[in-house]
Amino acid sequence: MKLSVIESWLKKNKISYQLYNPNYDLEVSPGSFKNKINFGFYHISKGFNSDISDINNSIFFCEENIETTCTKIILKNAQLVQYKLLSDFYIEPSHEIHATAIIHSEALIGKNVNVGPYSVIGKCEIADNVNIQSHVVIYDKTKIESGVFIDSNSNIGPAGLVWVWDEEGNRVNQPQTGGVHIYKNCHIGTDITIVRGSFSEDTIVGEGTVMAHGTKIGHSSIIGRFVHMANNVSIAGNTTLGDRSFFGSGAVVPPNIRIPKNTIVGAGAVVNKNFNEEHLTLVGVPAKILYTENYKIKSNGTPLPFK
Repeated sequence: MKLSVIESWLKKNKISYQLYNPNYDLEVSPGSFKNKINFGFYHISKGFNSDISDINNSIFFCEENIETTCTKIILKNAQLVQYKLLSDFYIEPSHEIHATAIIHSEALIGKNVNVGPYSVIGKCEIADNVNIQSHVVIYDKTKIESGVFIDSNSNIGPAGLVWVWDEEGNRVNQPQTGGVHIYKNCHIGTDITIVRGSFSEDTIVGEGTVMAHGTKIGHSSIIGRFVHMANNVSIAGNTTLGDRSFFGSGAVVPPNIRIPKNTIVGAGAVVNKNFNEEHLTLVGVPAKILYTENYKIKSNGTPLPFK
C-alpha cells in the first residue's frame, strides 16, 4: 500500500490529518510492534512509549507528534482509522462449494457462499456471503444470516444434554428439537460448539458477535449483539448475555445466569449469580465486581467499552 492510496482514502472518508516526512515511493504492509518490520504501516495511540528508532522506511498513524524520520500522519483515533482503512482493502478469498462438502438436498444456500472441504451442511438456511471453512458440521434447523464466518472444525446445532432421574434412578434425556439462529456478521472461530435449543427454542447468537477458538455455547442460550468471547469460554444452557459484553479466556457462566449489557468478565472468572447493573467488570471465582462504570477504564487486553 502506498502513501498516495492512504491519503486518497483519508480524503474520501473526510478524515482530517497532518502529514509529515512524506515519502510517496514507499510500499508498506501492516506491521506489529511485537515483530517490527521496515516498510511497515503502524498505528500509535496516546501514551505509547515503546522504542521505534529501529523502524525505517515506514508509515505511522499517530495521535500526537512522535520522533521519527519515517512518514507520519497525525489524526484522531489512529487505531480505529487504521483498522477501517485496512478492512476496506482486505481481499476476501474466493467462494466456492468444495467438491468434498456434503450438502442436504433441501438446504437453502444463498449467493457467494463458501463451503470448505469435508464440511457437512444439514437441512438449514444459509444466507448470502457466508464463509464456512473445512470440516464444519451444521445441523438441521440452523439459520445463518449474511456475512457470517465459521472457521474449521466447528459444530453448529448438535444436541445438548438435559435430563432428569426417573423413579428407578435411570436417566431420562430431554429431546433437543430446537435450532440455532446466528445473526449477520458474526465470526465463529475454530473448534466452536453451539448447541441447539430445547423443544421449540432456538439458541441465539446476536449480530456482530465474535467467538475465539474453543468456546462452547449451551442449549437455548441467548447471546446479545456485538458480544466478544476469547478462547475457551464456556457458556451453559439457558444463559442470557447482554449486548457488547466481553468474556476473557476461560470464563465460565453456569446455567440460567443473566449477564447485563456492556459487562466485562475477566479471564477464568466464574459468574454464578445474576448481576443487574450495566458496565461492570467482574473477576474471580466466584466473580465479584472489580469496577463499575468500566467505560472509564481501559483494561489490559480489552478495548475500552462502548459508551
